[in-house]
Amino acid sequence: MGRLLDGVLANMDMGARFREHLALLAWPQIAGGVVSAHARAEAVRDGVLIVAADTSAWAQELQMRRQQLLSRVAAQVGEGVIRDIHFQTGSRRRGPRAKAPQPRPVEMKLSGRQQRLVAEAAGRIEDPELRARAERAFSALLRMSEWRKATGWRRCARCGQWQRVGRRWCASCAHAGQRRRRRWM
Repeated sequence: MGRLLDGVLANMDMGARFREHLALLAWPQIAGGVVSAHARAEAVRDGVLIVAADTSAWAQELQMRRQQLLSRVAAQVGEGVIRDIHFQTGSRRRGPRAKAPQPRPVEMKLSGRQQRLVAEAAGRIEDPELRARAERAFSALLRMSEWRKATGWRRCARCGQWQRVGRRWCASCAHAGQRRRRRWM
């Protein structure tokens, strides 16, 4: 079966591309458990394996182990398939370690009570086109509010504005409080 697959890939002129892809798939075995937990092979470009490390310290450590890793890659996928390895900090794509996707504000559903509130608020507008626009705007504001609640946003204890961080006051109120304290000093 292996010879048949090699023959098909050779006929399609994809043997080298297939072995390059094998280098990506084999990275966890090549690098080992500890290293692969902090560095992920992301792409192969012109025979160069691109590896994204969690931090610059990991990228530097892997750069020092580059020759050892190149020999392991050659043993795994064949000599000459991967000429070099480049290490970078951060990831260009989302992998299995990425968080589960959160809902978007557009995807939030309004309850029956909220829909009635929107209809009641917009119902006071006489112009039908303006009423329709107001309904869409009110619905969007309510969906955004629901999305913020669902994704961990909190209201500022002082002014009530939404804030992403888990502090008591938003950045504006905290800044105003610091200004007030400096004035009295």
